[in-house]
Amino acid sequence: MNRKREENVDLQRLNLRRKLGIESQLRQREVITIGDLPLHTEYYHHDTEAPLLLFLPGIGTYSELYAELLHGLCEQGFNVVGVDLRGHGYSGGQRGLYTVEQVVADCMQVIDHYRQIAEGPVYLYGYSIGALLAVAAAEQDPRIEAVVCGTLLVPGVAPDMLHQLGWSWIWGSALLMPGVSLPMKSFIDYDRLLAGHPAGEEINSDPRIVFDYPLKTLSSLFTHRLGVMHERFRFRGLIIHGERDEVLPLSYSERVVEVLTHPFELQPVEGEGHMLPWDDPARLIRMICHWLQPEAVTKA
Repeated sequence: MNRKREENVDLQRLNLRRKLGIESQLRQREVITIGDLPLHTEYYHHDTEAPLLLFLPGIGTYSELYAELLHGLCEQGFNVVGVDLRGHGYSGGQRGLYTVEQVVADCMQVIDHYRQIAEGPVYLYGYSIGALLAVAAAEQDPRIEAVVCGTLLVPGVAPDMLHQLGWSWIWGSALLMPGVSLPMKSFIDYDRLLAGHPAGEEINSDPRIVFDYPLKTLSSLFTHRLGVMHERFRFRGLIIHGERDEVLPLSYSERVVEVLTHPFELQPVEGEGHMLPWDDPARLIRMICHWLQPEAVTKA
């Protein structure tokens, strides 16, 4: 019975990779586990002196699913490291469970490891909820010189009163029931987000994706106070936001860049929604490379 279930998972994973068209890119990665947890990382090597670019995935997901994007960034002159957050993807830990502070410490540990083999400047790219985590890490680690955000949720700037009330409920509930999980599908329409994508059905049935989050994780995310609200840091910041974003409207990022003390450049993406890393990775690669290091761009 167990063997049959494992075989079914393997077939499902092969089909997912095929639908995403990432089989050849995955052959270029090196899988490296770090620490006792352990943390699963996927490394795409360019050369020793190239910049080190860490990628933090969107909510529920993990690095392998973004192989086309990560490999493409590597081809443009970056040593790219995809990080599976603790409790996500292939990393260890309880499913879906982390705090912002733990992720910041994990990012520092990952940078410590890869600085031994990559000598260039350190950048972070966080997609969706990964953007919040990337900014939190950059505030604590002076080695991080630039942060690219694929939208940036700032808990101190609620999109509307409904979100504010929801975050308050999560915080209060987490005090009493931190281990109780909240089904994300109850307020995120994954079918709509992936509508029309050739791998949409496989992604939504992927057993490695976290669809139910402990209240402790959500409370940590939605109550975390980013320092950029009231302080300037040494890192450069960019927010990339699709004009048709289905999760957060572009007007939210426009408000965020106005109220933050730390400066962020905002680059709207015409005609695109929230799932830009899967919908048009080539376009995203060009935007990231031109902003981070224009001289590294060769053929995106």
